[in-house]
Amino acid sequence: MESIQSRQEYIARINKVIDYIKSHLDEDLSVEHLAEVSCFSKFHFHRIFRSVVGETVNQFVKRSRIERAAFYLRNNPGKSVSEVATDSGFINLASFARTFRETTGASATEWKQKLIFENSKNCKTDRTDGKVIHFYPVYLASSSINQEANMIHTPNKIQVEIKELPALNVAYVRSLSISPQDGLAFEQLFDKLFKWAGPRGFISFPQTKALTVYRSNPELSTDGNMQADVCITVPEGTAGEGEIGIAQISGGQYAVIHLEGDIRESGEVWTYVYKEWLSDNGYQPDNRNFYINHLNNPKEHPQQLHMVDMCIPVKPL
Repeated sequence: MESIQSRQEYIARINKVIDYIKSHLDEDLSVEHLAEVSCFSKFHFHRIFRSVVGETVNQFVKRSRIERAAFYLRNNPGKSVSEVATDSGFINLASFARTFRETTGASATEWKQKLIFENSKNCKTDRTDGKVIHFYPVYLASSSINQEANMIHTPNKIQVEIKELPALNVAYVRSLSISPQDGLAFEQLFDKLFKWAGPRGFISFPQTKALTVYRSNPELSTDGNMQADVCITVPEGTAGEGEIGIAQISGGQYAVIHLEGDIRESGEVWTYVYKEWLSDNGYQPDNRNFYINHLNNPKEHPQQLHMVDMCIPVKPL
């Protein structure tokens, strides 16, 4: 029992460090300072971080900074490579260029050009009039047809609504390497969270929100996996415990897409909105985490479908 409690305490402290790193990528992230955040000695912090995360502190910081740089390169075409390097926490352009190539196998410019090329391949041409249109197999729930004045209809039947969403206080269970397509793994994470939350009176659907927050980019991992948190909303002042962490999801302006269908379809929707819809409608992604708000239990749906709101943080171009 003591060893389990110790392991949970280690995970809680390392999760705190991960949250700190993600929020301070453009600042100095020395091992000494991060050890202080963890409340471990510098000597032990190195080994504990690696045992929990699976990579060294420096490797994790570098990868997180490259992920931010990749986000800027994809979604902020007006930023120069030098600006991207600075905003991602690199001390100089040479260091950024070397690390980016080591991580992706290409220069920042080459990687950006590859994205542009892949984006062009996602388009299909309507042979009847030569116009470029986009096809994604998305099934929308009738409940999404509301607030018509604020709803924007895309040619491919995906409906995107710009909403001002509140900040949310959440309890979470984190996976540092999970496949976006692994429904069973996500279900197991939620089960762990619900077993903690139920006896504490935190589950009262639909008032309680169940969310998945994505915190890394699977395009930059060697196995296509990513870091994700499964969350439920909890009252302010709630304390974490072991593997259960507490965080806040930032409020603000979001592009919200309602989806009723196979959750695996969400990847194509993310791609379409990020690569095309935002710029076509005068928005750009904001540097906050995107998340899914789960609106039903798919096991109770007649067709076993997921009903979700996909929430992408945005700001005007």
